Amino acid sequence: MMRKLIAVIVGCCVVVLPVACGGDTDGAKSGVHSHGGKDAFNTSLVSDDVIANVTVDPAKTGKVELHMEFTPPGGSLLQVTSVVGNLIPSDTALSTIILWFEKDGSNHFHYDVSVPTPGTWTLEFDATLEDGSTALYTTPVTFES
Repeated sequence: MMRKLIAVIVGCCVVVLPVACGGDTDGAKSGVHSHGGKDAFNTSLVSDDVIANVTVDPAKTGKVELHMEFTPPGGSLLQVTSVVGNLIPSDTALSTIILWFEKDGSNHFHYDVSVPTPGTWTLEFDATLEDGSTALYTTPVTFES
């Protein structure tokens, strides 16, 4: 299978979208890195020179864990002090879910959430760096039933 990355500029941020071209994905939903189970969604996003590796496991309705790890290009860890975000449904009749991520260690964060309905939701989150600056990320995530 061949994978390509498409970079899109959204406002002040660069969103990196992984695209699979042909072949079997062996159950992976998407992604540059692969963590979580066979039903996990994985992607890597870049904003303000900080990479966020994101895992949504599983990418199905019901109980879901959102996990992310942050690092700048070159591999050295830059301290992220907090992460907050939203999970926004495409169906405007549903409410946005507010996300307050818990810190798991150096630049690792997670949040457990219940996704009520299938469909494509938008995951957006702000990472606050130790110098007070923030990096904004956004990606679509498709949840199956």
